Amino acid sequence: MIAPIYKQEIVVDKNMHEIIDFMDKATFRPTSTVITRRSFVKGFEFRGSVWSDGFCVIRNSDFQSSLAPMAKASIISINDNSCEVHLEIGPNILTVIFMSLFAIGILAIGAIAIHEIITHGMGGGSVLIMTVFILFASVFFLFLRFGFYSRYKKLKNRMVKLLS
Repeated sequence: MIAPIYKQEIVVDKNMHEIIDFMDKATFRPTSTVITRRSFVKGFEFRGSVWSDGFCVIRNSDFQSSLAPMAKASIISINDNSCEVHLEIGPNILTVIFMSLFAIGILAIGAIAIHEIITHGMGGGSVLIMTVFILFASVFFLFLRFGFYSRYKKLKNRMVKLLS
């Protein structure tokens, strides 16, 4: 289940079966939900599931990450030469929950740091708490920027190119 960030209805000048056939050939289907070294096979652009009227995939890479965005599409045939694709791209809902809890923790550390600075001034404990806040906020930013956003843009561009 994904939390869509990008939603679009695209009318494609391709037959529904052409899109499904391409995705079927470009998608590796892991046999297990547990991520192992066998979950990543070279030669496939995507990893996930393809069915008769849609697909749910992520980009296939050796880098194992739960931050990888997912693309989910349902395809409706309009006529013999065109179809309508409902495309959603976003992170897994569990990733959104985890990152939200992580952000709340960072904000709590920041609030404690500000309270300590106001109450006791820039003492040893205040500097330590502020340093921890800055480190965790930096890690959070790096996760969002390089773990999710850059992959999101690549997946979005590839899906839009594929479907146009």
